[in-house]
Amino acid sequence: MKKMASVFAMLVLALSLLAGCGTSYQDGLYHAEFKDYDSHGWKEYVDVQVADNKVTVLTFDGVNADGAKKSEDEDYRASMEPVKGTYPAKFYADITNQYLESGNLKDVTTVAGATVSTDNFKLLMSALEANMKSGSTDTVIVDSSSSEN
Repeated sequence: MKKMASVFAMLVLALSLLAGCGTSYQDGLYHAEFKDYDSHGWKEYVDVQVADNKVTVLTFDGVNADGAKKSEDEDYRASMEPVKGTYPAKFYADITNQYLESGNLKDVTTVAGATVSTDNFKLLMSALEANMKSGSTDTVIVDSSSSEN
């Protein structure tokens, strides 16, 4: 019985140490965007809400110079969907759902037909992570030259 208690105590200690190694995010609203518009006239961004150390709301989209959202552009959808089998509203949702389900950027896999946007999401979220840890709600601007954006 004494040996079992020791094993249990060691297991609890090991699990608590592992829990301490996890990422700790501060509650708040965070925003990251690319510095420049891409060659098609879009600038992708992420908006993140953190509560209780977890990302609870996540928006990934693109806007043009007029402020119109890429996910709502029906002409873009009509030209992209027949060729790529996806479109912005669908692939933005696929990418964000992957992240929300796992809570880990490493678990986000490339969405077929949206490789550049998947990579852009990872760049934006990686850049935003320091703010989410520190609690700084300053907008993070990501240089477009670090992406194919």
